[in-house]
Amino acid sequence: MSRVLSAVILLAFASTALAAPVPKGIKRKLLIVSLRSGSAGLIHVDDDGKNATPLTNDKFHNSYPAWSPDGTKIAFSSNRAGGPMHIFTMDADGKNVKALTTGGLQCRVPAWSPDGTTIAFCRSNPNGGSNICTIPAAGGTIKVLDGDAWDPAWSPDGKYLAFVSLRDGDGFRLHRMTADGKDAKCLFPKGNNFGNAYPTWSPDGKTILWSHGANNNLELHAVGADGTNPKPITKIGAGLCLYPSWSPDGKKIAYVSIPRGQKATLQVMDADGSNPKAIVSDEAYVEGGRPVWKPR
Repeated sequence: MSRVLSAVILLAFASTALAAPVPKGIKRKLLIVSLRSGSAGLIHVDDDGKNATPLTNDKFHNSYPAWSPDGTKIAFSSNRAGGPMHIFTMDADGKNVKALTTGGLQCRVPAWSPDGTTIAFCRSNPNGGSNICTIPAAGGTIKVLDGDAWDPAWSPDGKYLAFVSLRDGDGFRLHRMTADGKDAKCLFPKGNNFGNAYPTWSPDGKTILWSHGANNNLELHAVGADGTNPKPITKIGAGLCLYPSWSPDGKKIAYVSIPRGQKATLQVMDADGSNPKAIVSDEAYVEGGRPVWKPR
């Protein structure tokens, strides 16, 4: 998605079925994006923000991370090939980096299908817009699904892709289409003129979260997968709430909070929006940062 923002952020998410509870005393891991090493890098942290372990350690911009459903692979965007951003995969420990896309068009925002066989992503097009495409997770032929579409997110059953689009003329609106790119449906009757919408599905497939608002203010909103019962989840007031990510058990949401005039913090809150807690504070905003809990 083209962004009005031009600064820097954290975080990501890979959608899977509801996970078993974590044993008592064991912390879930989050994959985040941070500039703490001097360039945008992927880092493991516990879900309390502690025990940071870098997965990339280079000069490149590595962002938009996404876990494979089985937790063994990570897809991400990077400019490490020396040109525009492209989609890469690597093992969960940061080894065996492999390029999936090449060429002169930007490729960003990878999202794994629930069965782990396919990666959806958005690719820039020559007219300045974006197409949602898919590619086999092992590499292969790219398939274009939809034009004027940004930021794909798979439903947990693999039947749908949520995305945002400018096609309605009033900013980025939330939409849903079938996984083969058909039957696009608008899920919310208003657009935001700022961008950074980034939809994500709840693990049970009943709810979609995304950022919505106007001008320089964005809140996280929830809506039913059929477009019913829309409601705001956060209450930042003046500032930005971005990159929502559900925990695998559906009980928590991680996101980036940027109150106006302040730096970014990685927050974790209950799924209903209550009890927000900062677990990583005073970070620079990074384009393509998004939180992602390790699926298992």
